[in-house]
Amino acid sequence: MAALPFGAGESVVRELRAAMDGKVMIDCSNPVGPGFRLLTQSGFSAAERLAAVAPGTHVVKAFNLRHEDVWRMSPPIFDGRRLAVPVCGDDATALALVHQLVKHAGCEPVAGGSLDRAGLLEATAALFIGLWIDEGADAQAIAPPLAYAAGPRDEEPRTTEKPLR
Repeated sequence: MAALPFGAGESVVRELRAAMDGKVMIDCSNPVGPGFRLLTQSGFSAAERLAAVAPGTHVVKAFNLRHEDVWRMSPPIFDGRRLAVPVCGDDATALALVHQLVKHAGCEPVAGGSLDRAGLLEATAALFIGLWIDEGADAQAIAPPLAYAAGPRDEEPRTTEKPLR
């Protein structure tokens, strides 16, 4: 598991590259800087950067959206629901292993797509951290349960337009 400050991760992984060949590395870092700005706006995600300097390592992005106190809960359950953990990666075997680890922690793994989507998790973390700290916002309330996320399904789409006469 790599929880390294943005910028330091690449040099650490480069030094350990030979020992990590063929292994799975879980990147749980968040490249968030002053003002809760994403430090990777002009390029690849932190996870993709780690994968680039250690091409024989199977990098998976996971466990980055929660504060360390959440991981002290056993298991992390909120309002009767297990904590969902998005997981991004390119290697099927590595993904299966991380999904097992997520389940072992009492959480629900969520397929987040390939490693090129890791930047979306990092951007989500930057947004949520800023909302929690600056605004005291309940980020969980931003994303309603799936049953409500797309609106009613058994009704015809509603429109606010008035019919033309």
